[in-house]
Amino acid sequence: MKLPEVKKYLKKEKLDAIVLFNKSPNFNYFVGEEFEHGMMFLTKKGNYLFLSLLYSPKFSGFKVVHWNKFKEEFKAFARKNRIKRAGIDNNNLLVKQKSFLRKHFELADCSEFLTDLRQSKTEDEIKRIKAACKVTDKIFSLILKNFSKFKTEKDIMTFIKIKALELADGISFEPIVASGSNAVVAHHVPDAKQLKRGFMVLDFGVKYKGYLSDMTRTVYIGKPSEKEKAIYNKVLEIQEACIAKAKIGLEAEKLYKHSLKLFGDDAKYFIHGLGHGIGVEIHEKPSLGKSKDALVKNDVFTIEPGYYNQKTGIGIRIEDDVLLLGKKKEVLTKSSKKLICVKP
Repeated sequence: MKLPEVKKYLKKEKLDAIVLFNKSPNFNYFVGEEFEHGMMFLTKKGNYLFLSLLYSPKFSGFKVVHWNKFKEEFKAFARKNRIKRAGIDNNNLLVKQKSFLRKHFELADCSEFLTDLRQSKTEDEIKRIKAACKVTDKIFSLILKNFSKFKTEKDIMTFIKIKALELADGISFEPIVASGSNAVVAHHVPDAKQLKRGFMVLDFGVKYKGYLSDMTRTVYIGKPSEKEKAIYNKVLEIQEACIAKAKIGLEAEKLYKHSLKLFGDDAKYFIHGLGHGIGVEIHEKPSLGKSKDALVKNDVFTIEPGYYNQKTGIGIRIEDDVLLLGKKKEVLTKSSKKLICVKP
């Protein structure tokens, strides 16, 4: 994943290597799949995985170097590859890891470079995200098809988790299932009480070959009033207007402020950002809120306006994953956004 760009960065910043530990999302980004062991060294001459003898994976563009006695062989590896000044992912580094590296190298934070590198997606990354979105759409259709079998929010959450494992590699984050007045809590934790009449927010996604999806649909349990329909349609119109306005070079904050303007007097009920980038992490650059992030070609991000009115108990969120191409864009989550009503 974009290893040539890393070599250019090393030369420009006069670094001998970028050192990553296994828990960094950038670690999995560079090997192209989930792998939760060892250390990674990205150098000007080659790319290495420094692992115990228990592991011997094969990743394109990487050479595995095994250690038996870690401290001695770590020092020998650093000497052999002339690593004196190393870049680190400070955003995903434990204090003890940073302390260890500081004993051996002069350190420079390269987390901003790594974050920026991942924003524009490659063709392979886009394929994986599209596959994750396709599974997400499938699960949503299965929820509607089997709705009569669900008694509680937890029932639906469990169903999502099972299907995510059957059809993909699991969930991308803990699903949000919020019915009735629970829907006014943006990050409600599903409970085991009887499903409540009214709007129900379903926010979930899956992981596919290391890449994630994130979709929200709001359905109605029972029959909505005309006022409720009007509020739902307003949120939908705002969501679609913001998707239409997104373009390369646009500052994320401007898109967010555009959504607030469209909400008008209801802006006080929109309590979170407009969206976020997705990839190997569920929240990546760009942040579509009060940030100076700009949209770039091959960005994949969410657009998710919400309405949360504590007084009326009405909660609505509609979210899609959007791929920003040249002058075009593609909505990757295809599930219908027409207000769907289900029987209680």
